[in-house]
Amino acid sequence: MKKSYFALALLTTLISGSLWAKTLVTVNGTKIDSSEIDGQVKILQSQNPQIPDSPALRQELTQRQVMATVVAQEAKRLKLDQSAEYKKAIADARAAAKKDGVDKQSTFKQQWASFENEMLNRAFIAHTLSTNPISEKDLQTAYNDFKNFYQGSYEVQLGEIITRSRADAEKAIADLKAKKSFKTVANQYSIDPESKQNGGLNQDYVNLKDLEQGAPNIYSAVGRLNKGGYTTTPLEGGNGVFGVFYVNDKRATKIPSYNDAKNGLAGQLQAERIDRAVETLLRKANIKSAN
Repeated sequence: MKKSYFALALLTTLISGSLWAKTLVTVNGTKIDSSEIDGQVKILQSQNPQIPDSPALRQELTQRQVMATVVAQEAKRLKLDQSAEYKKAIADARAAAKKDGVDKQSTFKQQWASFENEMLNRAFIAHTLSTNPISEKDLQTAYNDFKNFYQGSYEVQLGEIITRSRADAEKAIADLKAKKSFKTVANQYSIDPESKQNGGLNQDYVNLKDLEQGAPNIYSAVGRLNKGGYTTTPLEGGNGVFGVFYVNDKRATKIPSYNDAKNGLAGQLQAERIDRAVETLLRKANIKSAN
């Protein structure tokens, strides 16, 4: 079953222009300033110094800030911040920050603003789910759709070799044709450190129907391969890299019972309802990017 990520995709088209201006974007009259994104980058890098500051990172942070702002505005419009539960959570968090001295830190103002936004977003999510609950009928319908979709399908455990050039990918394929083990070839040619540690193999299985929807180019290359098969033509992945894929295992999909699947389906249905609610807010919002 497809998952919807429309809300974030919609923001990519709504936000354009320079992200380095003082005011990056205005959301229903509320300005998102570059200093907010600067602060978020600083916090991220304090948590993980290996994260590079880049236009792509700032673009993503800006998109997420726009989404969080729209949702927080709606939560306030609905007066969700006036509930006793919300007020107590904010008061307790403020008291804890003061007790630990966190409120004296230079990044506290930015962190607190993010925390309040997060709390408003959580309040909106809770409101959305409480006013549009998942029924047993919804779950049964979703299960039947799930069962019909995956019935008779297969799942595979894939190995992959990512190379810096087509020539290296072709050398890897030649070695596989010469009956060298996939692990040996992956260790020699793959540029992905994690892949090398795992002998080029992904630990999880992926359903071929999911692969067909999410990565059709890979599906077209491996969909008809049997266990032990591999792609005989390098797949171009963009950014100058090429891939060789190997089917380490292939098995029929086992459909779980309704009782085993219902919790996961409930979570997916809830996520879809939240996503639709946010989509609606984004469509109605007046989002203006700085030029």
